Amino acid sequence: MVLYGLFMQVSLDINVVSEKHVVKLNKSRSLGRDFRLLIFSVWSSCTGDGMFLTAFPLLAALLTRDPVLISGITIATKLPWLLFSLFTGAISDRMDRRRLMIGADITRCAIVATLAATIVTDHSNIWVLYACAFSLGICETLHTNCAQGILPDLIATDQLMVANARFTSAQVTSAQFVGPSLGVILFNTASALPFAANAITFAGSAALIKAIPNVHGVEAPTTRLRDDMLDGLKFLRDNPVLRRLTAILTILNFFYFAAAALLVLYTSDLLHSGELTFTALSVGAALGTVASRFLVGPLSKRLESSGIITFALWVWAVSSIGIAFTSSRYVAVASYILLGVGNGLWLIINTTLRQQLTPARMLGRMNAAFRTVSWGVVPFGAAFGGIAARYMGLRGPFIVFAVVMVGSAVFARLILKPLSKDAIGTTVRT
Repeated sequence: MVLYGLFMQVSLDINVVSEKHVVKLNKSRSLGRDFRLLIFSVWSSCTGDGMFLTAFPLLAALLTRDPVLISGITIATKLPWLLFSLFTGAISDRMDRRRLMIGADITRCAIVATLAATIVTDHSNIWVLYACAFSLGICETLHTNCAQGILPDLIATDQLMVANARFTSAQVTSAQFVGPSLGVILFNTASALPFAANAITFAGSAALIKAIPNVHGVEAPTTRLRDDMLDGLKFLRDNPVLRRLTAILTILNFFYFAAAALLVLYTSDLLHSGELTFTALSVGAALGTVASRFLVGPLSKRLESSGIITFALWVWAVSSIGIAFTSSRYVAVASYILLGVGNGLWLIINTTLRQQLTPARMLGRMNAAFRTVSWGVVPFGAAFGGIAARYMGLRGPFIVFAVVMVGSAVFARLILKPLSKDAIGTTVRT
């Protein structure tokens, strides 16, 4: 989920003080031209992703109403995280991340342009959608692993928290606010139009990344690629904080995407609404994520990392209950705003902890391993949701998700025990 303060200047420069393990906030220096180029690149590509986010399910719903086939879109999109993330993470630590991101964007540009052509020529079907979703997912694993790996090289270590807040804001604003709205407008004009526009945004992203000076490459590899792929998993396994964060997100992603994969049917069949409400749900989540950027500063003054995550879990729990049991589109949108608040807090704290606890040379592989596990489970969650909806009714997966979220919040203290001050501390990145 993604949004942002691309044009919002909230100066929350954060210094992590290792001896006290607390967070200080001050009004500080600029994050620099290279970081701004990265942010604008993310904004461009994620705007296209946002158009894709709404246009793809709407196109799929025109082709089928079967919840299993609809959930197949999410399966195809996220399966590459299970199959390719370790590989793309390893090569992001071995090759120039800037060039890899450019290549991923150019490839995605070609894929969505081809999809637009199949729609115009009336050759699209559900299997074409699956193939495009899977191919885009492969490129996404490479681009995302490289982007989060390159970010710490563009800014000072003590600016990681504010950089991640702005990075997350840029993602959410574009992918869940600007993009989805444009996607629906363009789709209603012509079903191929959002995909053609998506190709333009990917091309723009590649051009912006190319403008970043070529000084952020990685050292020449001295190990085998297979060993590098396994190193990420071993590092994740051996760090208790990262291991627990991965386990939490893996479980939550399974049940969240069991429900989220059916959002287009949830909107039409349970909320008895149309495309406007479908877009409003994504926009609401995006607004919540933006709001979280303004909350993380005050919360970090009062709470440790585990306390902020506990707060996020309770926000998720309340929102999931509203989503599961309402038939009102207004309650659903309000619940998605809350869902976005929890999502934003989790993203900022989780991403910052992973970057602080991981040496620079391991970031690509660690992020890849993290996503292989936590995102690799998404296709199975989506499949579970489709099957559960077929036998339990469409509301079933949403109720199951709410039960899991409430349980996670109730037992948060036990679940987050490894995230103590002494366990986290700060790591000097080398």
